[in-house]
Amino acid sequence: MALRNRSIQSDLTSDPDFGQLSSSGNSSKYKQNKLVPNLSGKKVLLFSACVLLLYQAASHRDIQLYDGKQLNHIKVEPAYDESKQESFVSEVKQCTPDQLAVIQTQLPPNDCVANKNQPWVQGCSFTYATRCPDANWLYNYYKQLHRNTKQSQKRTFVGIFIGCNKGMDAVNAMRMGSGNSIFDKSKWRDAITQGGRIKLSNAVCGQDKSEQFNLEDKGWQDNSKFAQLHCVEAMPGTATALEESARQLAWDQHGFVVTHAAMSRRDGSIPFPVAASVGVENKGIGNCKEGHSCVNVTMYSLDTFVTKFVPENVPINYLSVDVEGYDMDVLLGGMETALSRVHYFEFEYNWMGSWKNQHLLDLVELLDHQGFTCYWPGFNNYIWRITGCWLEHYAIHFWSNVACVNRNAKEAQSLAKNMEQMFEYTLSKGRSLVMDHV
Repeated sequence: MALRNRSIQSDLTSDPDFGQLSSSGNSSKYKQNKLVPNLSGKKVLLFSACVLLLYQAASHRDIQLYDGKQLNHIKVEPAYDESKQESFVSEVKQCTPDQLAVIQTQLPPNDCVANKNQPWVQGCSFTYATRCPDANWLYNYYKQLHRNTKQSQKRTFVGIFIGCNKGMDAVNAMRMGSGNSIFDKSKWRDAITQGGRIKLSNAVCGQDKSEQFNLEDKGWQDNSKFAQLHCVEAMPGTATALEESARQLAWDQHGFVVTHAAMSRRDGSIPFPVAASVGVENKGIGNCKEGHSCVNVTMYSLDTFVTKFVPENVPINYLSVDVEGYDMDVLLGGMETALSRVHYFEFEYNWMGSWKNQHLLDLVELLDHQGFTCYWPGFNNYIWRITGCWLEHYAIHFWSNVACVNRNAKEAQSLAKNMEQMFEYTLSKGRSLVMDHV
């Protein structure tokens, strides 16, 4: 969940559907109102999708600024309606003007506006805040979950990593979700580098060297009755190395499944370069247009992939989407059935690929109607809610991470509350926390 140059996994720039998502548009401001009226079932999905395609771009919108005086009397309000907890369906309250003023102070628009024509410099407050998040909310959730799970009531874990790359994050997620100590990053590193003979490209946040999920509490190791992690990678050379490493460690016998495939909004196939080295992070379909040797790779929508590879009677606990500019395409491909099964997921916001003609607010509002609350994930227990707390400079495309939790899923209620409490903690820091010029 870091700013890593993952292999591009889909190319929908030629898709006629995207012709209606233009980067030019009127100057009207996004509002906090709902996209979808009181409809139900597939009507909601169809109506939401239509509205999404009709949305105009925000590139010329004014930046809404808030008076700094409002910071003097901040009142943190709970986001969830506790009266609806019995049905596990909760609505997120809109941030108050006071709360928006705090967020804008902590994630100021200055650098974002100044650098909007050169997004590759990564000079924006929400990029600074989310470039290498520590995901403490997730680690704490799984530690508590394992401790509270009795052996007679072992739980399941399913993870999907789209854009698996070197597999380090996927291995750590499987270790965390399953509680099984056989999933070890040092063993994986040794396998994928063939004992150090192959040099991997550097990871921006050092995932290959960072500490893995702590399983020192022997009382709750291997605490899942069923654990499965899908490591999905489109780059042929990297996918082969991942498959060989999983087989060498016999992890393929313990639910660590490597799939050589691309993911997008639709099923089909797409070319990827074959000559790229293992774990390369700056090669993809664009290189095929430059004359590189390429092969066609099977491409799935998220809905199709889940139907084909994931047991239908288990939830998807953890979904990671990191496909260098095509993340929204992947998520749109899961709106019919797959996303409703997901408890928690992460994706990258970007200025490249399809993102350049798409808008974060459109996706956040669609996900809100699906029951997801989305945040800017930070470090040191800092996290900022996006859902219901939109600021206009978020419409400027910069490389960053977004984390979303399913507030409608009973099993994810404690995680949703934990993330909201961390947001309230972040707000309490007021002016002392400013993510700018770092």
